[in-house]
Amino acid sequence: MNNENGTRVWKAAIYLRLSKDDRDKTESNSIKNQRDMLLDFVSRNPDITVAEILADDGFTGANFDRAGFKDMIRLIENGDVDCVLVKDFSRLGRDHIETGKYIERYFATKKVRFIAVNESYDSLKADMTDAGNSLIVPFKNIMNEAMLEDISVKTKSQLETKRRNGELVSNYAVYGYVKKDGRLAADDYAADVVKMIFDCKITGYNEGQIAAMLNARGFLSPAEYKKAMGCSYRTPFCVSEKAEWSPNAVRRILQNRVYLGHLEQGKRTKASYRMKRFHYKPREMWNVCENAHEPIIDELDFDLAQELMAMDTRIAQGSERLHLFSGFVVCGLCGQPMTAKTVTKKSGKAYVNYICTTHKMTGECRNNNVSELKLKSLVLLAIQKQVSGFIASREVAEGFAVATLKGRKKAAIEGMIERNLQAINDNGDYLVKSYRHFADGIISESEYEMFKKSFNSQIQAAEGNINTLRGELERLEDDTNAKRLIERFLEHENISELNRRVVAGLIKSITVNTSRDITVNFRYASGYDISFAGPEPSSERAVV
Repeated sequence: MNNENGTRVWKAAIYLRLSKDDRDKTESNSIKNQRDMLLDFVSRNPDITVAEILADDGFTGANFDRAGFKDMIRLIENGDVDCVLVKDFSRLGRDHIETGKYIERYFATKKVRFIAVNESYDSLKADMTDAGNSLIVPFKNIMNEAMLEDISVKTKSQLETKRRNGELVSNYAVYGYVKKDGRLAADDYAADVVKMIFDCKITGYNEGQIAAMLNARGFLSPAEYKKAMGCSYRTPFCVSEKAEWSPNAVRRILQNRVYLGHLEQGKRTKASYRMKRFHYKPREMWNVCENAHEPIIDELDFDLAQELMAMDTRIAQGSERLHLFSGFVVCGLCGQPMTAKTVTKKSGKAYVNYICTTHKMTGECRNNNVSELKLKSLVLLAIQKQVSGFIASREVAEGFAVATLKGRKKAAIEGMIERNLQAINDNGDYLVKSYRHFADGIISESEYEMFKKSFNSQIQAAEGNINTLRGELERLEDDTNAKRLIERFLEHENISELNRRVVAGLIKSITVNTSRDITVNFRYASGYDISFAGPEPSSERAVV
């Protein structure tokens, strides 16, 4: 385009970029200051007119995956601009190879004039045959990239320090909390929903039912709640236009230790700032800061939810929730679970029986079934007698229960460590076998690499679990949780009726030896079981 004097006028795209790291340093690089500087330059150069101003605010210069930059390239391709103005080379990009390609090849091929004001560089006036000019551009781009690498190292170091100090480095707080002064603080609305989710799980609902209930009652999912609060938030878990509660979303909340007040960060990393893909670190390399913020969920309820999720507690078709003892009843003869079955009499009245799965499948076990009514009566009597014993001798009972609870938890942790050690051994064997199969030509190299990656990943996960579990063993000397469990037990001094929360909170398992002889294994004791034997549950003769 020429002006009235016949002089060429360049149609310029002013390009502005500011990364998140630049914001922490100085105002000189702000979008506004860049814009003002470049507009002032244009005002002093009548052969340039502004066709478009494009900005990428908060974008790294390590790559060119930026909306504003892509728009600028589109304008060049369409012939709408033939000049690009930036403050300096680093605003265009910090990857010296890619930045050099744009400056020295792409712009030159498209006959686009490129000006970096602060570098006093103008491609229209630069003589690239001159050795000094031909070296200055790549040299400055290399320096910009070196600066980016230095920024990356320093940023990682700063983030590590913040994580160790219990500060939240994520842009978004997890559902149930808000970010306040760099730390997590409970969000009253969302925290109540989290408590509701845990309560529903403990009282007998599965994750699918909890999700359906939350959707039916109009509770916003975590992603939609963030949007409603004004956050520009995107989640990889959303598969539709509006994110709804799903069983997986509920499960992620139930498994998240952040609700105990513990902050777990630094779970993933990438080898270089150049790379986009992250990889997950083993658990022992996470940054864990305990008691970093206010807990939403009691540790006893959290542990209970984890245990209940591991149970086979599928709900029968047509049922709204689990039966009272589902997942807790075990056959005393064969050791297999006993499952609930509802029987409807001719009168229309329904009864629930617990049937030995071995007897049901093969008929080999002699233990047939026991009615829920009998179990309710005997279990209730067991709890009442234990509460009565606690009250009569509280100090002795508490001391004993605390010691035995620690013993039980220690045994459980040691068992989980053994299972993880076995997983390491098994996956190590699988690695050796897969290599042999590859060497023998049974599987291809790509299949071997896939198996190798999978087995190594499982080994790393198991090693991380072992380190975490060993840390829990070291913390077992703290009697706080044990005492809290005893206090919870003593809350049922006047108990007269059972519900799912009471059963799940106090009982580890119920062993049915016969329909008249059961053993109740309480959570507070290890090897301190209570057995009942008698004719019918209504009888006064049911004794300890």
